[in-house]
Amino acid sequence: MKRICKEDLERVARIYNSNKDASQAMGLHPRSFARLCREHGILTPYVRRRRAAEECRS
Repeated sequence: MKRICKEDLERVARIYNSNKDASQAMGLHPRSFARLCREHGILTPYVRRRRAAEECRS
């Protein structure tokens, strides 16, 4: 299994609009991508979208 660095995860999570697209770009399963992001404290595209929606409602 190839190593995934935190900088690559941050970049992909920032560029793509969905976890599915971001995980495909990294060659990972979407759950693995989300788990790695959680472990490194990186907001996934899904989490960013949910937080933005919550802020709009507030």
